[in-house]
Amino acid sequence: MTLSAFGASVESGDTIVHNLGEVSVQGRGLKKLKSTAPVYSVDNAKFESMGVTGVADALNRLPGVTLKDYGGAGGLKTVSVRGFGATHTNVLYDGVALSDCQTGEVDLSRYSLDNISSINLTVGDNDDIFIPARSASLAATLSLSTLPMLQDVDSTILTARLRGGSFGMVNPFLKVGRSTESGKSFDFSGEYLYGKNDYPFTIVNGNEVTHHRRNNSRMNSFHLESNGSVRLASRTTLNGKLYYYDNNRQLPGPVILYNEISNERLHDRNFFGQANLRSALSSTVSLLANAKFNWSDSHYSDHDGKYQGGVLEQNYYQREYYISAAALWLPTSSWSLVYAADYTYNNLNSNLARNQHPRRSSILQTVTARYRLSRLTLTARALVSTYINGVRSGDKPDNSNRISPSVSAAYSILHNKALTFRASYKNIFRMPTFNELYYDHVGTLDLLPESTDQFNFGATYNVSGLGAVSSFYITADGYINNVKDKIMAIPVSMFMWRMMNLGKVRSTGVDVTMGMTFDIKQGWQILADGNYSLQNSTTRTNRDASDYGKQIAYTPVHSGSVSVACENPYVNISLHGTGAGERFSTNNHANGTSMSGYFEAGAAVYRIFPIKSHRLEVRVDLINMFNRQYEIIARYPMPGRSWQASLRFTL
Repeated sequence: MTLSAFGASVESGDTIVHNLGEVSVQGRGLKKLKSTAPVYSVDNAKFESMGVTGVADALNRLPGVTLKDYGGAGGLKTVSVRGFGATHTNVLYDGVALSDCQTGEVDLSRYSLDNISSINLTVGDNDDIFIPARSASLAATLSLSTLPMLQDVDSTILTARLRGGSFGMVNPFLKVGRSTESGKSFDFSGEYLYGKNDYPFTIVNGNEVTHHRRNNSRMNSFHLESNGSVRLASRTTLNGKLYYYDNNRQLPGPVILYNEISNERLHDRNFFGQANLRSALSSTVSLLANAKFNWSDSHYSDHDGKYQGGVLEQNYYQREYYISAAALWLPTSSWSLVYAADYTYNNLNSNLARNQHPRRSSILQTVTARYRLSRLTLTARALVSTYINGVRSGDKPDNSNRISPSVSAAYSILHNKALTFRASYKNIFRMPTFNELYYDHVGTLDLLPESTDQFNFGATYNVSGLGAVSSFYITADGYINNVKDKIMAIPVSMFMWRMMNLGKVRSTGVDVTMGMTFDIKQGWQILADGNYSLQNSTTRTNRDASDYGKQIAYTPVHSGSVSVACENPYVNISLHGTGAGERFSTNNHANGTSMSGYFEAGAAVYRIFPIKSHRLEVRVDLINMFNRQYEIIARYPMPGRSWQASLRFTL
């Protein structure tokens, strides 16, 4: 199965032989069962059968995930895991971290599903140890892997896709690639997305029902990406990536007292270049090195007319320089040892009156040991984190230095490794973002880092060849998470807030996933996948406070998804749905802040037509087929019933 809660990212250092060839080794099957911590994954084969229409939609199919979505094709989309918050989720793009030092949150709507081969969510540390130190520095890691480079000598690839849909959406995508006999490969891709996003919604006030349309919601973005790979020696490969994103969009406002008018705009630009070097020096030693430069510019404007000059203009500029090196040593067939060191420099400039030009140097080091037998895997890691803060003017926060340990274990009880139990513990902390430290009327320089402890206990079971059921898996994980020194925004007045270390949050829950494949007859299959999460995330700061013991804002107690697909020689059909229970938009569950639960159902029909050695895919998606109106963020209505149609040609 390709949707699995026991999947693990491949570790190139499992055996040095993996570094010798040209192909990219992918962790599959029984190897995944030995993961020492939960790793939930969905790949591009499942994107079709599960009816996935975007990166955010794919994340909605993973257990324990809380997605914040402001609605529409261009709405901001961030993800938090098991009550930790989006700032505790590390997002990797082809193995190198994406970052936003200003807010600490990564907008996942920037990345194209057409160029993604797999999405993996790791909670804690699993037994994939040959990674940069930064990849282990947060409570959860979301890894986006792009489609692999061409491996065949002297070959060419071309993929063209045109998608259109409701509310004025137009979305073309093009990718071309080439490999040469000298061991060089490159590809180039580009995507454009336009959407008016003027979807209808209703407001119910007692017996009065009024109908409205979303306004000031236009999306106009494009991104360009180029990848290259060159084999420097028989056991050394250098990979590189260039990425540029430009999004000039309008920002719809919250619907408050029938006033949904907004005049806000946001122009985001982002460029980064990254390089990755892998080398096997011998049969027991491998090296991994990464480097990255990242630049981003955010220009926010509000043409409300109430500001001096008629327009409020805010500009933010970020830069990041990042280098990383890791060494893997295999002293015996059972032991693997890794040392990794990362250095990151961030700065932030703006046109605000209180602009201190903050900067931060981060030095992260990890020492990791893994012991593996036939049915047992034990992993231990120590992360040493040093943060050095600076400003051009004014006061600066204290520097910070911490040591964070983690341990994990997995044991397969049966000889065929079908049943595996696992347990893990990870301690980590999160440095305050630049907004939390410096933002005008909000930032507080004496904030302490948030400290987290996470415990996980789980089991996986996987079998195949059960008659008509060709494959079956089920996983279950229980967890306890504690966050100390939780950073919270406390109101000083109606228009002024302060960030303070007041909060403690405890999350307990269970994540369950299940999937199976039925072979009906030759060429006919039924694929079924589903997940369910029970999550209690409550504040534990002050027993006398109104929010004590109550579910934290925007986190449902119950959530889940299900999909069933029938693949056959004629027309493939997929039915799917995602849902969540009641939530609140405030931590103290104040009157009027309850948000009703929802279940959004959809359907897709698709077929692939072979044209000689090429293929043409025709696909139609019906989204929110029962026209369910709901909100993920309070007062930001999500779209109702809509459709998408696409043509995709692959050379």
